[in-house]
Amino acid sequence: MKEHSLRLLAMARGVPDLRSLDTGRSGGLSVAIWEGLLTPGPLDLTPFRPPSTDRWRRGSGLPLGVLGPVQIYATNADPAFEGKGHSPFCRHTRDRGLAQSDDLLIVSDLLARDDWDCCSKCGGYSARRLTDAQLSYYRAAHQLHDIAGQLDDERPYRAPVEPEALLKQLEELADWEPGGHENVNWDGRWRWREVVSGLRRRAERKRLHTAP
Repeated sequence: MKEHSLRLLAMARGVPDLRSLDTGRSGGLSVAIWEGLLTPGPLDLTPFRPPSTDRWRRGSGLPLGVLGPVQIYATNADPAFEGKGHSPFCRHTRDRGLAQSDDLLIVSDLLARDDWDCCSKCGGYSARRLTDAQLSYYRAAHQLHDIAGQLDDERPYRAPVEPEALLKQLEELADWEPGGHENVNWDGRWRWREVVSGLRRRAERKRLHTAP
């Protein structure tokens, strides 16, 4: 049974549109397979949102890069249609799984919208599981955003900063490339390096300020 499920999961991962695996929410693919295809909750896209005056929710303005085309699925992403958008795993959707009637967007669509009425419990959607390169970039972006937060002088309750450790992390993050391939002109590469350079300057100032 386990081997059969793994074969189904491997085949399903190659499907361009997961809605074509329509179960009608009444059976078909098991919950375990859907969980292998979709994230259990929404992605945290804070690092990719623009900087703002809201010091609690401000983004870092990082480029979406390889995350831009990641598919997201929701029960309702149309503000003209009554009802909130839910994840296929939300308890409000009764049965788990995708249906042909669900909506398909990509992450870049999501960041461009502010008219989507999303369920506060599930975040409104599930994303297709990230590839290795996408997951690597997602983690690197969050690490860079976290460093920006540590260097934010206006952030309340900020823990003591260790400039040397941050500079070492920034050196490693500066040359992130999709799949580890160097000199790839990926979308947003220059913006990424611009943000890293700005954080390096701030960390350097911190180091000079805290030097004995």
